[in-house]
Amino acid sequence: MASLPIRTRMMWAVALMLGLLAAAPLGGGVSAVTLARGLLGGSLVGALGWWWWRRRAMVGPGVVPPSRMTVVSRAGLSQRCGLALVEVDGRGYLVVHGESFAEIRETKKPRPFTRSLPLLWRSRYRRGFPKVVA
Repeated sequence: MASLPIRTRMMWAVALMLGLLAAAPLGGGVSAVTLARGLLGGSLVGALGWWWWRRRAMVGPGVVPPSRMTVVSRAGLSQRCGLALVEVDGRGYLVVHGESFAEIRETKKPRPFTRSLPLLWRSRYRRGFPKVVA
């Protein structure tokens, strides 16, 4: 059963618990309410254990979590002033900083190459190909 995917194992575990819940009142020793409370508590403990195990596996010794902020490039403008291009969560920012100030501006998205071509060149480029009529 260890070779089965986690979803299949969880489905079998839920089916087993539901079967026990349905069969328990037949024995007469445990009420359905007590069994339902135990089942709910066991499911909660199992879900918390699974979440903790997955979280620990993600930040193990060989796994480096992705950084949310990276400095793409830096440039010195003077002795006391600098410029940096910073990327935070996929968005770019220009940061100008000095001894007693810092200013942050969001960069614009780059335009696609086809839109930056001159209009005249694009129209000539399109006219150069013959149209095929079937």
